[in-house]
Amino acid sequence: MKLFVSDLDFTLLGKDGVFSSDAASRLNDLISGGLNFTVATARSAPSIRYLLSEVKLELPVIELNGAILRDLQSGHILDHYGLGLEAATAINDCFQELGLPAYVSGLIGDQNPLYVPELHTRGMQWFYDEKVRYNDPRLTESSGDPIADNRGLEDVLCFVYLGPKDEIDLIAASVSAKVPDALVIRYPNHYVGDWEIVIAAPKANKGHAVERLLDHLRNHRALHVKETTAFGDSSNDLEMLAAVDNAVAVSNASEDIKARAGVVIGHHSEDAVLDYLEKNAGNGEV
Repeated sequence: MKLFVSDLDFTLLGKDGVFSSDAASRLNDLISGGLNFTVATARSAPSIRYLLSEVKLELPVIELNGAILRDLQSGHILDHYGLGLEAATAINDCFQELGLPAYVSGLIGDQNPLYVPELHTRGMQWFYDEKVRYNDPRLTESSGDPIADNRGLEDVLCFVYLGPKDEIDLIAASVSAKVPDALVIRYPNHYVGDWEIVIAAPKANKGHAVERLLDHLRNHRALHVKETTAFGDSSNDLEMLAAVDNAVAVSNASEDIKARAGVVIGHHSEDAVLDYLEKNAGNGEV
């Protein structure tokens, strides 16, 4: 079988981060015809459900840039890569020392609480407001330190901060010095105009997550993938594009993504991924 995996923002999603009813209908037609399709995104399960509410996703999804592999229907986490509480504490200290508190994404069973810090920048406020808009159940107000306060956390999946690039660079330098093996991803957030930094475990990237997804499909669903295609636009997609057989970039992708891709297709706002799927994966390719 063939597997197709797409990033969401500025890749699969259309203009203004919306997936229209027409786009959902087109994708559902492909899935019902046998297309093996899922998404790999920096977003969380509640966000995926909200944005793709009309899409009948059947395969596990990759969320938080690869930190979680989840069965979207049951909500069960199939696999995760966390920082561990010791490394997370050291990283949290970096944010506290800089006076730039971050969102902390934790793990308690299948739950993924998102601890909300004091919001100092427009990017941090935008991040919060977006989740309020779709009633994200992960939002957890935090007046103190969620790690030091021992809230029953089993693990910490990632830290997220949005702000000016100089702040992002300071955070990256501080974390890299204190926890050199942490995965530090920086990229511009085009929705708000600030930069975004995500700090996670070394293997919590989309490339490793695709490999874990393939293992799950083979070992638990008896599905043997012979060829994998992935679509992306930004630096957090690099490892995923390197891990698959066919790497595809949208035309609005960053230059490093275009250089990694074997094919560059149209613009995300013109539903280029759907066009590609209809031309190259019609009737399922199972």
